Amino acid sequence: MKYDFDKVWDRVDTDSIKWDRQFKFGVPTGLIPFWIADTDFGTLPEAVTAIQKRLEHPLFGYTSTGKRTNETVRAWYQRRHHVDLPVEAFSPSEGVVTSIWFSIRGFTEPGDQVLVFTPVYDPFFVAIRTQERKEVDCPLIYQDGRYSINWEDFERKLAGGVKAMIFCNPHNPVGRVWTRDEVERVVMLCRKYSVWLFSDEIHGDVALYGNQYTSAACFADVYDRMIVYTAISKTFNMAGLHSSCSIIPNPEYKKRQEASLREAWLMSPNCLSNAAIEACYTYGDEWVDQQNAYLTENAEFIIHYLAVHAPEIKPVKPEGTYLMWLDCSALGMTSDEIQKTLADHYGIAVGGGTSYGGDGEHFLRFNFGCPRKRLEEGMEKLVQFVSDWRKGV
Repeated sequence: MKYDFDKVWDRVDTDSIKWDRQFKFGVPTGLIPFWIADTDFGTLPEAVTAIQKRLEHPLFGYTSTGKRTNETVRAWYQRRHHVDLPVEAFSPSEGVVTSIWFSIRGFTEPGDQVLVFTPVYDPFFVAIRTQERKEVDCPLIYQDGRYSINWEDFERKLAGGVKAMIFCNPHNPVGRVWTRDEVERVVMLCRKYSVWLFSDEIHGDVALYGNQYTSAACFADVYDRMIVYTAISKTFNMAGLHSSCSIIPNPEYKKRQEASLREAWLMSPNCLSNAAIEACYTYGDEWVDQQNAYLTENAEFIIHYLAVHAPEIKPVKPEGTYLMWLDCSALGMTSDEIQKTLADHYGIAVGGGTSYGGDGEHFLRFNFGCPRKRLEEGMEKLVQFVSDWRKGV
């Protein structure tokens, strides 16, 4: 079946944060959005049908996620990502960031050091700082348009007393899909220094250009002090369902994580999520493959378009996610300044890079998970901004 990712959906007045809650840009709505990380693609049709079928039953009381649903998550990870763990290792929850927050609470103590590779998804900083843990930044190396891990700095900081690290794979915002060797090396270094590994793999299904995502859970047989977090939210554009799943190989650690969540009365996704999860992970293979091919074409369009029309902006080629990290350092403006100018004068909402730490002050995060027609419109406005910058306008 051929899915239509070119279809333009009107999302205004659907309570979409992306389209209807643009207050951070100084307006309630009206900007063409390329910021928050959801796509503008209609989701898997079978998932919509499954939710509709669930809606035929008029009761929506307290709901749990059972073994049947977890089996579909397990089967997906076994089939597509070679993670071979029992169904008991899969633990449903309400959201990835929420789960990470409670992992930090449940497995570390106030004052403990928690490491992140920067620049990185900014809620990680909040999860660390609001719980009185000490953030340890390990800046990625940016060279020749690509990011890599500074292994010497990483090991030195682990040896310096780090208790846990939040790993991001694929890495948001720089788009790296860490290789199998890199993931294994991270796991083995965590084992060497007895560091808890909290691996956010929410974008794991979104691998571009033929890159292969490797879950940290593939190495659970050699080191199980880990929790891997995933969800249908990014892959199938279902963040509004507030559902996720943690992969926790060690049964005792699973009990500990679930106990930490229960302290806040967070125990299961909402009552429509089970139907969506089961449908996505049962029928979604071809849809995901086609979406990844479409996103790869979108990425190529941006790279070539900017090279021709605005070479001052240098895109970091994404290996995964639908987020492109744009190097704007040649413009001599901060990302906050560029973000405000684009919103105020060019009608587009783009993510600023400063909040991601590391070298993010001169980068933008651009969401290209949209139909090509809308992407072309956004690129035209970005190029017009650069053209005016050249003229000193």
